[in-house]
Amino acid sequence: MLAALCALAMALPADEQPPMPADRPADGPADNRADRLAGKPTGNAASAVDWPATLYNPRPADGDFLLPMPCGGAMTLRVVGIEGDGSGFGPLRDRLVELGSDEQDMGFAEYRRMEPIAGSFDADSLGIDAGANSLLMGKYEVNQLQLDAVNAAALDAPCPKVSARGRMPAGGIGWHAALAFTHNWSLWLRKHADAIGDCADGEQPCLPRVDGEPAFVRLPTDAEWEYVARGGDAVSPAEFRESHFPMPEGMAHFVWFADSADGRIRPIGVLDPNPAGVHDILGNLEEIVLDPFRLRRLDRPQGLVGGYVVRGGSLHSGRDEIRSALRREVPLYDHRGAVATADTGLRVLLSTPILTSAERLAAVRQAWSRLGSDASRGDPGDQERASIRQPASADPPPNMASPSQPIPVQDTAAEGSLGESRPRLSETPFANPMTELDHLARVSADPTLALRLERLREVIRSNAERLHEQRGRAAREALRFGGLLCQRLATEDHNLGLREQQLHLCFQGSGRDHPRCMAKNRALDDDRKAMDNNNALYADTVIRTARTYPDDLAVLESAFDALAGERIAVGADQRLLAYNRLFLQQVSAYVGNGRVRRSRWRDACAALGQELLND
Repeated sequence: MLAALCALAMALPADEQPPMPADRPADGPADNRADRLAGKPTGNAASAVDWPATLYNPRPADGDFLLPMPCGGAMTLRVVGIEGDGSGFGPLRDRLVELGSDEQDMGFAEYRRMEPIAGSFDADSLGIDAGANSLLMGKYEVNQLQLDAVNAAALDAPCPKVSARGRMPAGGIGWHAALAFTHNWSLWLRKHADAIGDCADGEQPCLPRVDGEPAFVRLPTDAEWEYVARGGDAVSPAEFRESHFPMPEGMAHFVWFADSADGRIRPIGVLDPNPAGVHDILGNLEEIVLDPFRLRRLDRPQGLVGGYVVRGGSLHSGRDEIRSALRREVPLYDHRGAVATADTGLRVLLSTPILTSAERLAAVRQAWSRLGSDASRGDPGDQERASIRQPASADPPPNMASPSQPIPVQDTAAEGSLGESRPRLSETPFANPMTELDHLARVSADPTLALRLERLREVIRSNAERLHEQRGRAAREALRFGGLLCQRLATEDHNLGLREQQLHLCFQGSGRDHPRCMAKNRALDDDRKAMDNNNALYADTVIRTARTYPDDLAVLESAFDALAGERIAVGADQRLLAYNRLFLQQVSAYVGNGRVRRSRWRDACAALGQELLND
């Protein structure tokens, strides 16, 4: 298989000539929809694509977008959604995603972290059925013909020769050259924007607009690149946190690495795409991102800013090195000048300004004013749980003054009209909001304001208590569901073992080709697939629960005690609580190390089931 892939990579269509421009329909967007979904040109002559499709979209797929380039060229883009556990309201809505790795030897560069992600485009701006928050990412690495076409336009030079060799990704690019490429292409797009169709109208190629403002080309940020590399919203939470996106046919079908590339850069689009629909995002060429390199501390980036960042590994990377979190610093300069290496290229992302109009600015102001209120929360189930902290307790922590006790620190500079000392406000005003409101009431010289603050404190305290109760009930249901899934995995594992024994006996007695044995074998394959699906659901449940309670596992412990009390009250089998306890242990372990252990989690459930069965 590997030899076949290498042969396919070398089979460049050297004798292929550029086709004559096809006749383009003059009808409206509805008539263009089928071609647009297939990634075929549908626009007017001013943005016509004259290159062979093999040079800009060798693996066409539904949902491809074409962005015009100088010299009759094009770039293919993919829509990558950013939905799921989003938070915020309107234009301030984004999604926190967990990026990086838990591997300690590269923790200084890749340690796991939460990063906000948002996209510039919605369904209206793209003219498709999409979410309210999407990225437009290059489907392939920028190839040599695309690089030469933009450079020629910037220099007002003749267009490059169109040949099959142009399909090779452009290597030997440094950070400055990458920025120059995106800058020059963006200038060209602005210059010809009036002649390029709007994506909202269903034309191909097209240039999307937001509030009438044309998009521009830039490098993806570090976080945007890794989000797409992991598969975006096309993969499950557990798959997203694996070292790389799912590769069911094996890495050689998706990645050019040291064992498969044979030391040579390979053409774009030979191998299969990742779940987000982008090709070669791991391996082949390392890809430059917009952000400068910074080291990681445990909970934040370190303050020092260094060179530029390349992502994804290259054709020289070993199989074990290929991972979505792989990031490397390259110095901006050395003794020869700007640094660029042969195995470094780029991929582009389309973006727009944020404050595109007065209406947009007003919407941002409104969204900002709603932050922190219930109106900004939306559906609580849609919020990113990883950012939730333990609710404020109605009682002050031991190291803070109680509302019923005098505050020991006095502010003599803030004496009242009678010369009496007044309590100084806390230096950590949000450590306990209820305590702080009591302090504010104490220092207020206005009796009416003090009374109102005290009443406000009681309202907040009541609401906090109610939220705490709701959180406890939700934790109990999470444990209940996780335990049931763990029990189901144990039952399925046991039943699979019995059916495998039955199939083995059938093969021995009747032969593998006997219809009855073949039917049993097909049924067993279906059972394995069902178990794999349930295992994926269980892993997702472990991760989602961990993200909901990252800093307050005591809530889950309390919920476990409540669940045990419920079982005692109804006379249920107490042994089944072991599944809930095992689920809680796996959630706690994930909070601590961030490692997805789908197989180990399943095996632990199966072992527990066997233990209970033998008990």
